[in-house]
Amino acid sequence: MAFVAVERLIAFRYLRARREEGFISVIAGFSLVGITLGVGTLIVVMAVMNGFRVDMLRQMSSISGQLGVQGNRDGLDATPDLLARVRGVSGVAAAIPSAEGQVMAVAGDRVRGVILRGMQPEDFRARLPLAAAVEGPPGTRERYRSLCGSDEDKPFDWGTLKSFGDDFSVVVGRRLADLMSLKVGDNLQLVSPVAVATPLGVMPRSVSARVSAIFCAGMYDYDANFVYAPLVDVQRLLDLGSKVTGIEVFLGEDASLSESRRLVTNAVGLQGWVFDWFQANSSFFSAVQAQTNVMFLVLTLIVLVAAFNIVSSLVMLVRTKAADIAILRTMGASRGAVLRIFLLDGLAIGGGGTVVGVVLGLAFARNIEAIRQWLQRTFDLVLFDETLYLLAEMPSHIEWVEVVVIAGMALFFALMASLYPAWRASRLDPVEGLRRE
Repeated sequence: MAFVAVERLIAFRYLRARREEGFISVIAGFSLVGITLGVGTLIVVMAVMNGFRVDMLRQMSSISGQLGVQGNRDGLDATPDLLARVRGVSGVAAAIPSAEGQVMAVAGDRVRGVILRGMQPEDFRARLPLAAAVEGPPGTRERYRSLCGSDEDKPFDWGTLKSFGDDFSVVVGRRLADLMSLKVGDNLQLVSPVAVATPLGVMPRSVSARVSAIFCAGMYDYDANFVYAPLVDVQRLLDLGSKVTGIEVFLGEDASLSESRRLVTNAVGLQGWVFDWFQANSSFFSAVQAQTNVMFLVLTLIVLVAAFNIVSSLVMLVRTKAADIAILRTMGASRGAVLRIFLLDGLAIGGGGTVVGVVLGLAFARNIEAIRQWLQRTFDLVLFDETLYLLAEMPSHIEWVEVVVIAGMALFFALMASLYPAWRASRLDPVEGLRRE
C-alpha cells in the first residue's frame, strides 16, 4: 500500500489540530470549502453548457434534419427519382422536400419579418416537434405546450391540423402568435419580396392566409419566427414553380453523420449541394464551444487557487509539528514516511473537497431546472431568458468523462500543492527540530 497504517494514523491525527493550532484547521477548512465550490461549480457549468449544445442540436435536427440538400439560386428540382435515390441511402430515415423564404407578415397594425416554410401537410403532421402541441399524444402534447408557458387552468386554442392544406392555411409559432396577437381562424397577410407585374406597376406578391393551428417547438427562434404553409402555396407565392429550395434529410439513430453525408452526396450528384447541421449553424456552435472552453479555463483557475491554499495550511502544520517530526525521525521513521504523512494530509483535504464538490455538483445539475423555477417564483427573477438563450427550459447534460476529468484534476492540484510542504517536512533535521523545542 502507498500509505501504511501508522502513516495514515499520524496524518489524520495531525488534521485534528489542538486548540492552540486551531488556525491551521480554519485554513484547511477554507481550502476544502474552496475546492468543493470550485469542483461543484465546474460540474454544473459544464453540464449546462453541454445541455445547451445537445438540446440545440436535438431540436434543430428534429425540426430541420441532420442533412440538407440545396440547389442553385433558381431552386432544386426534387424529382421522384432524386427523392427515391436519397431515401434509398443506408441510414436515411426520411427525405422531405421543402420551400423556404423570408416574407413580411402583417396582422392589423403589427408587422414582422418571418421565415415561411412550405411542406406537404402529411410531412408536417409527422414532424413531432411541430405537430405535438396541436395533435400529439396526451403526455407529449402537454409537455410541448408547457414549454410555451401554457396553463391548463387558462385554456388556449391550439387549433387543428385537419384543415392544414386547404386553401392558403398556415401554422404559426406560439411566440409569434403572442407577438402579433394572432388566434386560430385569424387572417395573416404574407408579403413576398418576389415582384409581380400589375397594371399599376411592379408590386410584391402578397396573399391572405388563415391561421389553422399554433405550434410550440420549445425553441424561441422557431416559435417566434417560423410560419408553415402547404408546399404548393409557398411555391406559388415565392414563384418557384414546381421546384423547392431544399430537401431535409433525417437520419436514423445509429447512422454516422459523415458517412451518411458522403453517401447522400453520391446519390445527389451534381443536382445539388449536401450540407450537415454543423455547417448550417457553424458560427453558432463555434461560439458555444468557445464559451465552454473559456468557462472551463476560468473555473479551473478557481479550483487551482483553492487547491494551493493547501500549501499555506501544510506549511504552518509542518512548522508547528517540527518537534513531532524530529521525534518520529529519531524513532526510526524514514524521510519517505514523513513525506507520505504530509502528502496524505494534503490529499485528504483535496480529496474531501473533491468528493463533496462532485456530489453537490451532480445533485445541482440534475435538478437545475426545478431549482431555477423555484428561485424565479420565490424571488420574482428571470434567471433564464428564452429570448436570449432560445430554449424554453434550462438544459443540463452530464458527461461522466468530464466529471472524472474534473475530479482527477482537483486531486492532481491537491497533490502538487502538498509536495513542497511535505518535502520540507522530510528534509527537517531531527537535531534542529528538538533544539528549537
